[in-house]
Amino acid sequence: MRTDGLYDVVAGAMSIDPEIAKASARAELIDEDRIYTDFRVMAEREAAREDRIDAVVIATPPQLHFEVASAFMEKGIDVICEKPLSRDLGEAQRLNDLVKQHNRLFLLTHCYTGYPMVREARAMVASGALGKIQCIEGELCAGFVADPQNPDRHWRFRESAMGKGVLLGEVGSHAHHIVSYITGLRIEEVSAEMTTFAEGREVYDNAYLTARFEGGARGRLWGSYVATGNDHGLSFRIFGEKGSLTWVQEEPEVLWFKPPGKPAVRLARGYSSLSPAATAATRFTAGHPEGYALAFANLYADFAKALIAKRLDLPYQSYLDGIPGIADGVDTMALIDAAVRSNEKGGAWTTLTR
Repeated sequence: MRTDGLYDVVAGAMSIDPEIAKASARAELIDEDRIYTDFRVMAEREAAREDRIDAVVIATPPQLHFEVASAFMEKGIDVICEKPLSRDLGEAQRLNDLVKQHNRLFLLTHCYTGYPMVREARAMVASGALGKIQCIEGELCAGFVADPQNPDRHWRFRESAMGKGVLLGEVGSHAHHIVSYITGLRIEEVSAEMTTFAEGREVYDNAYLTARFEGGARGRLWGSYVATGNDHGLSFRIFGEKGSLTWVQEEPEVLWFKPPGKPAVRLARGYSSLSPAATAATRFTAGHPEGYALAFANLYADFAKALIAKRLDLPYQSYLDGIPGIADGVDTMALIDAAVRSNEKGGAWTTLTR
């Protein structure tokens, strides 16, 4: 948030524990009269201030996103929200309605779209470098060791967060969003198989999704907590008539383009020959690695520019075009809803409802 000098943290309700909320806010040097222990009170009081906050960051588990986002949007405050968008599709659709009703700006922090080489991949697909997209593969397959004697505490392992399919919200949402972001294609139908491998786990911890995309492309998504030995596991492969693209989050500086019958081309961050989208997201010259935190920073910077432009009654949509918003969140929640229904029907092809 602070990387580009476009924000300052001036208020906050930073924990469900009042003492932690106060201590955390003081550590951020927040004035005592802007330290809150209830987000409802924060929304009410900040909206009444002449120096009110411009946007709120929601970093709670997903079952609270709807309630918190609604409270601030109804007070005329723009929203930056962690993914997944909400507990379920119904909440996502209602949030979408509220964004339109209150004319609010909304950023969904799918942080990996802030990487320069992910934006380069998107630009290459849009330019026609791959031709018609045919096959799409995305995955985020991590290995979380389960201990039956000590049940998992993180919300990603709690059925109360999003139901048994919470896996698709926590890790599956990244795999889905990144391939949709790059290709511009939405999933129309899905066939899903979800499994719980770890003893004592409340939720599914592995999901294989086969997908039919609009335009005729076909794809596969894999989300997992039991890919033993994997540290993170986000990657994509996009195949078109003229070539393919491959990117791995743990080696984010490099995007591979492979045309048919020719050597693979290694595209690296930091060169002026890249697209304007990739160049604008780059801070350091080639050979000086950027990383995860700056990918987040790119989303925050683009959103800040949109906020400033809107306040000045200037065109601002261009700043939002390259970052995830409310529609992306609804789309992922529609996929999760359809995948859960498909799994319950033994993997039957299921149409997404948006």
